[in-house]
Amino acid sequence: MNYNDKIIEIAIQNNNVFKTKMIVDAGIRKERIKEALEAGLIQKVDHGYYALANVHIDLFYRIQQRHSKGIFSYGTAAYLLGMIRKCPKTIDYTVPRGYNTSRFNLEPTLKYHYVLDSLFDIGLTEIVSPEGELVRVYDKERTICDFIRHRNRTDTKLYSDVLNSYFKGNDINVKRLIRYGEIFRVTKELELYMDVL
Repeated sequence: MNYNDKIIEIAIQNNNVFKTKMIVDAGIRKERIKEALEAGLIQKVDHGYYALANVHIDLFYRIQQRHSKGIFSYGTAAYLLGMIRKCPKTIDYTVPRGYNTSRFNLEPTLKYHYVLDSLFDIGLTEIVSPEGELVRVYDKERTICDFIRHRNRTDTKLYSDVLNSYFKGNDINVKRLIRYGEIFRVTKELELYMDVL
């Protein structure tokens, strides 16, 4: 098996994408990536991140592969969880406070949110994206708490759509919502919404 075949095999094993580190870890010199690019076998997606040529890469999957620390949140989580029908123009991505995002140049519409490490994993779940890839996202209850906590910095229509969708839906997890409400200090606001809706 030649180097190009090994690179293609690594990409296929990783849903048609790979990072430079994966190639180096497999004992292949970085220069071989340039040769595969010039041969038209692969395409550059971002710095140190590649995909097989002529393969469409799921945007959500691509973002999480590029920097795996983040979790889709706010409006993007609401869309991926089926709480709203259309994905907002801005892709919301939460990372731990202090995480350096300046080296990432993924999408101009990507908006980072920073939270304390102690709050970062609360509500983390995995779902299948619209294009069939597994991605990390905050669950519905965490999403509701995030929206309520930052209601003054959120688009009014989006805020209303997400809360109405959740509280009028059939899969409300009141116990989890109350627990998250206590953690994020939005218990009073949650009780108000539960009473009204």
